[in-house]
Amino acid sequence: MDNLGTSLIHPSSPPIIQPLNQSDLSLIERVREELVLRGINPPSWREVDPEKRRRFFDEVRSILIDQAEDRLAVNRNALIITDALSGIGLLDQLLRDPYVEEIFVRNGVVAVEYDGSFYHLGKLADDRYFENLAVHVADQGGATLRGDRPAVLIDLPGGERFTAIVPRLSTEGTAINIRTFGRRVRTLEEMEQTGTFTRIFPSDLDMVKTFAINPEKGVGSESSRRFRSLLNTPDRFLAWMVSTLSGSLMIAGEMGSGKTTLLNALSGFLPVSAPIAALETFRELEIQHPFLLRAVAPAELSPGSSGVTLEWVLNVIYTRMNPAAILVGEVVGDEALQFLKATCLGRKALTTIHGGTIEEALMRLEQLALAAAPELGLAAVRSMVAMGLDVVALMGRINSSGRIQRTLQAIATIKGIDANGNYRLDYLYRAEGEQNTPVFELAYQQLEEMK
Repeated sequence: MDNLGTSLIHPSSPPIIQPLNQSDLSLIERVREELVLRGINPPSWREVDPEKRRRFFDEVRSILIDQAEDRLAVNRNALIITDALSGIGLLDQLLRDPYVEEIFVRNGVVAVEYDGSFYHLGKLADDRYFENLAVHVADQGGATLRGDRPAVLIDLPGGERFTAIVPRLSTEGTAINIRTFGRRVRTLEEMEQTGTFTRIFPSDLDMVKTFAINPEKGVGSESSRRFRSLLNTPDRFLAWMVSTLSGSLMIAGEMGSGKTTLLNALSGFLPVSAPIAALETFRELEIQHPFLLRAVAPAELSPGSSGVTLEWVLNVIYTRMNPAAILVGEVVGDEALQFLKATCLGRKALTTIHGGTIEEALMRLEQLALAAAPELGLAAVRSMVAMGLDVVALMGRINSSGRIQRTLQAIATIKGIDANGNYRLDYLYRAEGEQNTPVFELAYQQLEEMK
């Protein structure tokens, strides 16, 4: 437990960790080989006796001295090697900090959630280092991370939850998440100080102000500039929704209507200060984000074939890897149910689906979810859709003077279910003109008055 006299002291930032270069990795391998020659075994992964770990550290230090390593760097190198061979490598340094709440690794780049804030620590080692680390942790935990099992979910000795997805399932290098639980007890005074119990009732004007600006920190940021440059058209609402992660969005439309094109474009407004996950049955999305977990898996497997499905991967990611938002390239099979489960657990999700109208798209989503779990029944699935999905946008192919144009046809919010069990849809926008509601016009008018 925290010392009550210091629990209100807010840490300034996460610890600084020096990246491992190729020389460091080569040194780890040389010392590993020497330890084998000397018959010295690293402490068991679940060893809790600090004295055994200390003796191993001294053995490693002795080898470094015998090999005439730089005396000034001996202690640092001995710690790196000890962590690499008996713990979880570089990441052990983060686990020793009580303010680290979650550790993220994406293709060698490390980030942490540190006392409620997200920090990028940079590229700390080559991706191969973290892939080997994940395999080592899996072996120590009695699991397998090879062949047709490209993901592992186990608990570390301290109770932390370790999840890893490796290539080729992860197409952007090794992805690791480590969640810590209750290592630092917060006092009620600290929770009050950080606003846990503050009740805020924003006025309508406040909401318009939120809509008017980009939430990314730094008014001069590229995403802020792009957001402000958008015209007073419905796409600005969608950009605001994505940039604030204000809800879950499904983009519907017939084949070739521009669903994926719109999803790709909106992905450029995802907040850079948040971990994002993208899942597809084949690589189609073009997402530019500095901290991306990306996986490609089939919607289903042939009888007798090994591997994992998109449904399985989606379940692992939303339950274990804590993404701020999940992008599913297209909902086409049993993953529809996992998509809905994720949104009902508060995950923000974006996807595409086939459907000629918004109502048809919702019906298709229901059918796919029911195919995965028919025992749920339509009423339960419809409740999940209404609870988890916030906005549906419809793209369409319009024949104009012999030329096909792909245009946004409608935007609707789901306001729950009526007494007859049907969706209550509130259309914010329709392309026909006279059916447009004044939502956008009113918002933009208020924005102009604020200037």
